[in-house]
Amino acid sequence: MPDATSSQLVEDFSLDMVVTILQDEKLDYRIEEVSDSTVIRTGFVNAAISFINVDGTLTMEAMWRGAPTTEQAAAVLAATNEWNLTQFAPTLRFFELDEGTLAINALRNITTSQGLSHNQVGSFVMSSIDATVHCFEWLEEQFPDLVDWKDDHHEH
Repeated sequence: MPDATSSQLVEDFSLDMVVTILQDEKLDYRIEEVSDSTVIRTGFVNAAISFINVDGTLTMEAMWRGAPTTEQAAAVLAATNEWNLTQFAPTLRFFELDEGTLAINALRNITTSQGLSHNQVGSFVMSSIDATVHCFEWLEEQFPDLVDWKDDHHEH
């Protein structure tokens, strides 16, 4: 972890800064190359979270594990609209993943083209993860019939 002075210095952004934050927070992650882009992946029992830097923007995208059917599209639309109208982050959206199945995902972005400090990256990464966890817990309350997993993390 950088010292207090260097953690505030703005420097050219690289995904290594995200890796440092995840390591500092003792979060598991993996690095993948996808279509000539580096993607950092982490997640939880109910979410697959990725970070990618494209065209001067760091994007956090998270896929919720729940898989609503296309017949539930109206309810999913209502839920995503409610979330987006009442919460700051992340932005929720949904799309047809496979025939008959919808995917709900969360997005959040920050501009990297002017550089970022360690503290700015840390704040973005951790607040994005925290907001996504909160959002996906809310989705579980809205669609309890889609929860087919158990999170043992809180039982320890």
